[in-house]
Amino acid sequence: MLSRTAKTLGVALAASAGLAATATAATPPPLPTSTNGHPVQLVASGLSTPTSFAFGAGQVFAGDGGAENGPPSGGVFVLKGGTATKLAGSPAFVAGLAWRNGTLYVSGGSPASGKFQLLAWSGWNGSAFTKRMAIYTAPKKFQGFNGLAFGADGRLYVGVDVGLTNNNDHGPAKTPYVYDMLSFKPNGKDLKVFATGIRQPWQMAFPTGSNSPFVSNLGQDTGATNPPDFLLRVRRGQNYGFPQCNWTKPKLCKGFAKPFKFFAPHADVMGVGIIGNRVYLSEFLSKLVVSTPISGGPTKTLLSGFQAPIVGLGVHGGYVYVGETGLGLVYRVKA
Repeated sequence: MLSRTAKTLGVALAASAGLAATATAATPPPLPTSTNGHPVQLVASGLSTPTSFAFGAGQVFAGDGGAENGPPSGGVFVLKGGTATKLAGSPAFVAGLAWRNGTLYVSGGSPASGKFQLLAWSGWNGSAFTKRMAIYTAPKKFQGFNGLAFGADGRLYVGVDVGLTNNNDHGPAKTPYVYDMLSFKPNGKDLKVFATGIRQPWQMAFPTGSNSPFVSNLGQDTGATNPPDFLLRVRRGQNYGFPQCNWTKPKLCKGFAKPFKFFAPHADVMGVGIIGNRVYLSEFLSKLVVSTPISGGPTKTLLSGFQAPIVGLGVHGGYVYVGETGLGLVYRVKA
């Protein structure tokens, strides 16, 4: 559901199902390989589709999109002692997490019911959050939230999914805030459209002191021949032109904002994190973690050799965290 379309993720999960069956505690899969010589560490197992990470109260929290088949099984997990433990009352599908001032912010909901919310959980007591509230509930026919993060202005930014419940790819379906990025006050009030014309603003990360995030954007699946994927540097009020502009015909993109970096078709750029002057990215089907300079330039591979597609990526304390879809494993490596 959380990749380019539900079909793409379903194929990937089906392909990794056999691997998951053999990846038991007694026979874990081989570790990915780093290019910088730092050892890769297994952080935790027990997830389905790690989508996002947040770090606070001395904990590592992971959002999970759940398995593609069967009843909803995603949620918010705490990773401790090599095990992922699901927090009771979690949404069935979690796309994004962000930590700020003792509060864990969650974007998620239920694709089955079509109800999507932004949540604020606080009062962590070592095993649970004692105070939970929904700060925003999306309108009817809304297609889902993606990743979220806080800008330097203290506002909460979140991407809108292209079609979690209707498999919309490029129109003509028009649903609330489709192709938009939104921002809110931390209490969920004062909704503003930050930018528009973005097919699938999946995850984002802000450079220190900035209100202009780097955003992963997944290209069109059907109705076009091999459209690229993108890393965007989104600024307030920009319009990236989708669905008119997908960069297969540059003349149709005249007057629209230009992506920060183009990736090959179906590179499936997913998670985004920043350490120092580099942006780190997970590539879903390519099974690579790469980085590129904030100022622009070529990409370098940090991690390879994953056994299954990768989605979630987070950074903390100089480490890059990344999760394998299907296998439900989370690794980290010093950048």
